[in-house]
Amino acid sequence: MIGILLSQSLYGPEGTAWPQYRHDYRRTGFYRWPAQCASITRMWDVVHGTIDESIIGMYANGDDAVDIIGAQQSSSAYGVMALDVITRDTLWENRGDYFTSPGIASVAASDAFVFANGYYYFKVIDITNGATVYQYDKPDGRDPSPAIADVDLDGCPEVYTSFGNQAVSVDGCATTYTTHWTYTLPANAYAPALGDVDGDGYMEVVYPLSNGQIYVLDAGTGTLHSSFSAGVPSSIDIWPDYTVALGDVDGDGSDEVVVPTSTSVSVYEYRGSFLGWVQLWTVAGYSNGSPVALANYDGDSWDDVWVIHDGELYIYKGTDGSLLGNTSGFGVNGNEGTGYPPTLVDLTGDRFPDVLAPVGDYNVGLVDGLSLTLLGTYGTTPYSITSEVIVLKLSGSLAFAVGDYSCHIVVWGTCPLAYDDPTDVSEVRNTGSSLRIERDAVLVSSEVGDVLKVYDPTGRAVLRTYVKGSRRVDLSHLPEGVYIVRFASKSVRFVKR
Repeated sequence: MIGILLSQSLYGPEGTAWPQYRHDYRRTGFYRWPAQCASITRMWDVVHGTIDESIIGMYANGDDAVDIIGAQQSSSAYGVMALDVITRDTLWENRGDYFTSPGIASVAASDAFVFANGYYYFKVIDITNGATVYQYDKPDGRDPSPAIADVDLDGCPEVYTSFGNQAVSVDGCATTYTTHWTYTLPANAYAPALGDVDGDGYMEVVYPLSNGQIYVLDAGTGTLHSSFSAGVPSSIDIWPDYTVALGDVDGDGSDEVVVPTSTSVSVYEYRGSFLGWVQLWTVAGYSNGSPVALANYDGDSWDDVWVIHDGELYIYKGTDGSLLGNTSGFGVNGNEGTGYPPTLVDLTGDRFPDVLAPVGDYNVGLVDGLSLTLLGTYGTTPYSITSEVIVLKLSGSLAFAVGDYSCHIVVWGTCPLAYDDPTDVSEVRNTGSSLRIERDAVLVSSEVGDVLKVYDPTGRAVLRTYVKGSRRVDLSHLPEGVYIVRFASKSVRFVKR
C-alpha cells in the first residue's frame, strides 16, 4: 500500500520560494525563473501611503503577471493594497485602524486570501477585490507574518502565526476565524518556519521566542515536539518577518534549523528524542548579521547558507560552516543587513542564483552568484528602502521591486525569461493540474500536459511519463521504499509497503 507522508504542492517545500523560507510562496526569490538581463532599467514608481512595512508579489487579477500586495501605515492610510504591475493601477485598498502604529509586521497570501497581522486584528482579505472576509480581534500587539503550508492534505493551506505567546494554526480556506489548534508558549513568539526536522515525513512548525528559545511543534496537531536554546534572531530588531530558516544542509533527509543573530549564524540538528538538539556548526564574531537564504552553491545538492554581515555577502557550506565565498565592496549597510535576507534570483541566465539586496540605503545591488562580483546598483529610491527586494514575473519577463519610507514602490526590469530556448518566453500557467495517490497508483490530470516523474530516495528517476488529460499510472511494480512523485507544480512524498 502507499501512505502519504507529506503534501508538497504549491503550499509546501516544492514551492519555488521555499528554499528561502518565505512561506507565503510568492514573496520573493524565484531563482528558478532564469532571465536574460543585459541591462536593467527603472520602469516606474508609485506612491501608496507612508512607511511601507512589507510588499509581496502575488497573482491578484488573473492576467498572469505577479502583482504587488503592500502593507502600509500613515496618519490616514493604515492597511493593505493591491497594485497591478502592468497598468500601475491600484486594484483595491483595505484600510482601517487595525494597522495603527506600531503597525503591521507583514502580510502573506494564498491564491484566494491575503492574511495580515495588524496591531488589533488578524485580518483575512479577498485577494481579488480587497473585501474583508473576516477579522479576528486578537490581543493588541505587533505580531509576526504568517507562514503557510498544506499540512492536513485537504488542498487548502494552513496559516501559522502567533499572537503574543499563543501559537496558532488557522484554516487557510475558511471564511470565518477557524483554528486547528493553539499552543501557549513560555514567551512571545516571532515569525515561524516550517519543515521536517526528524525526517519522518511529517511537518513541524518552528517558533523562535523572545527569550532565545526555539520551540518546535507538530504542525498538524500543535503538540510539543521539542525545544532548545539558540539566541534571539537578528531580524526582530527591524521587522519580525524573518527569523529562523529550515533546510536540509547535510543531506540526511531531515531539515536543520538555521538561526541567524546579529553576531552569528548557527545550525542545529535534531538527533532523536534521546540526544535531542545539537549544534552542527556556528560562525560568530561579526556585526549586523542578516536573516539567511538557503540554496546550494557548491554543487553537492544540499542547502548552503547565504547571509549578509558587515556589509558583505557570505556563503557558508551547509555541512560544516566552512566559507565557500564572499563579496568585497557590496556595501549593504547595517539597517538592511539586520532586517532582510538576501534575495536569490537568476538574472544572468546561467541557471544559478544571483543575489539582490538593498545597498547604501537608497539603492539595490546585484551580485553574480557564481563569481560573487557586483554587477551593478539600481536606484536611487525617493526615500530610504524599508522593504526587502521582491521578484515579479511579468508574463514573459522578469522584474524586481522595493518599497520605501515615503511610501513609493519602485520597479526595475524588464528581463526576458530564459527557458531551454532563450528566445522562448511564453509560459502556460497550468491551473488545471491535479495529483492524487491511491493504493499502488497515482491519479494525475493536466489541461496542457506535463511530465510525471517518480524518484527514489537517491534522487534517481524510476519512472517518467507524459500525461495530458487524465490518467491512472500504475506503481505496483515499484519495490518497497520511500518515493517522491512530481507532476506540474505538485509533489507528494510517499511510502510503498
